[in-house]
Amino acid sequence: MSTEKQTAKLRFNCYLLRDGLKDVETALRSKYRSSGKSALQKIDGSAGAPAGSIAYLGTPSERTPKWAEELDALFPGVAQITNKSNRLVIFLPVGTRWFAICFGYGSGALEWEAVEGNFGLRLAARRFQPDDVTELRSRRIDASARTQSVQVPVGTDLKDMGIELEGEFVRKLSGRLEAQGVDDLSGAVVAGDSIAFKAGTDLHAVQTTLKQMVATVTDSAAREEFQFVDSLEPLRTSEKISKDLDIRLANEVLNQDLNDGVASSFGTHVLEFAPPDDLRIDEVEDIIVSFGNKSAAMSEFTLSALRLALAEVGVRRGISFLRGVRLIARGADGDERSQLLPLRNWLIFEAGNASIRYVLTLGRWFRLQEAYTGKLNADLKQIADVSGDINLPDTIAKEHEGAYNARAANGRSDLLLMDTVPVKTDDGTRVEACDLLHFKGHLIHVKRYNGSQTLSHLFSQGAVSAELLNGDSVMKSDFIRQVALRDQIFEATANSAPEIVTYAIAIKDSYDLPLDLPTFSKVNLRDFAKRLRRMKVRPTLARIRVQ
Repeated sequence: MSTEKQTAKLRFNCYLLRDGLKDVETALRSKYRSSGKSALQKIDGSAGAPAGSIAYLGTPSERTPKWAEELDALFPGVAQITNKSNRLVIFLPVGTRWFAICFGYGSGALEWEAVEGNFGLRLAARRFQPDDVTELRSRRIDASARTQSVQVPVGTDLKDMGIELEGEFVRKLSGRLEAQGVDDLSGAVVAGDSIAFKAGTDLHAVQTTLKQMVATVTDSAAREEFQFVDSLEPLRTSEKISKDLDIRLANEVLNQDLNDGVASSFGTHVLEFAPPDDLRIDEVEDIIVSFGNKSAAMSEFTLSALRLALAEVGVRRGISFLRGVRLIARGADGDERSQLLPLRNWLIFEAGNASIRYVLTLGRWFRLQEAYTGKLNADLKQIADVSGDINLPDTIAKEHEGAYNARAANGRSDLLLMDTVPVKTDDGTRVEACDLLHFKGHLIHVKRYNGSQTLSHLFSQGAVSAELLNGDSVMKSDFIRQVALRDQIFEATANSAPEIVTYAIAIKDSYDLPLDLPTFSKVNLRDFAKRLRRMKVRPTLARIRVQ
């Protein structure tokens, strides 16, 4: 057995700083700069460190945890426990750019306006294969605000696990990078805003590795599976569009007149109250909304309940309340179940038009790059609009779906009502094959547009029905039987099904269907359209006008 001492390795957590930064000290929060109240100690690199590299070291601070203070009366001596926080930030020049390499609590000293967001994820989008990912953490950008944290067996493709990354705000990806383009890097990496990896303490070698990473992100495109991840561009809070979007968001939250002169061409596509992703809502009794010296309790976790609470604590106008109002969740025992966070961290918001979208999630603004939106829109335009062919009647506000379907088919020789007709499947369950069957072969599924969740159900319903009719002989036979029982003229149409799936959406005329749908709904529609085409089924859309 070899007795040669192995080279020590450390975990380097590396943040790329924004281009054009004149003084790296400005990449530290003001309190940690040389003139700040908690100034870090500046240490110039030795002859063994790369030229120009600088370190900033935080003097360890000690603090007694709150739980130790409270329990000391019951168990004397517990309050002697202290937590120590150490921080080290190394600013390393890499070509014409700078990286901040953080150890301990070093990342907490960074000024986030100076950090190039998503650098690690952009690298992963180019150098991860789908079966290289071992862990991911993401949050859905729609009304459900669903959070997923998934560990994936090595060698398993994400799609084989049923994991789709489109429509997800991916916060972290872990796995192995391809060797191509990045030398001397073995083991797992963790990608987010930063890129974290293990390496020896030779900073020259780390410098070379980071230079290759920058070149990879600059000179190559993301893999198809990760294009959505790569296309979410974090906005700086100092950008004018961020301030404009805050005004739009504040007006929407307060349900005020949107005649604000801000981004007037933008529509609001999603606005939902969405608790932070580390909170288990089933453990929450209420949420306390605080503003100044006033507070109110929310027992329902909805946008309307939030608006009532904001009125109770005295919020009337402006945008400062998005940060000034703070919320904390409590359990039935009164214990805190979440951090005390600004209101903006409890909202999901999407605004924009057909060509550009902006998203707020977990308190951060993102721009969906126009190239991605353009490709998504081009794909959706390939889905035929058959509104004129099937000529569905208008609906009225609040008309129930079942009542509408019955009225639509009444007196029509080319439409057959199939809503609530149970069709047997091979495993003994019963499903609806469609809401309406058109004589020309359209399996019509009807939904009123009430946000992305209702559309998700609609798109899935159409694809699942087509899949069963294609592959489940019991369902196909019973479908033909049920159709013939109602009108034998449609039996031949049922025999040839599924040929066409039509998603009929009741939506206001002011919406461009499908380009004005929320981003996740557009992504979802494109994915289900692809599934249908793979089954040799033609996906189509139809608009139902709302009077």
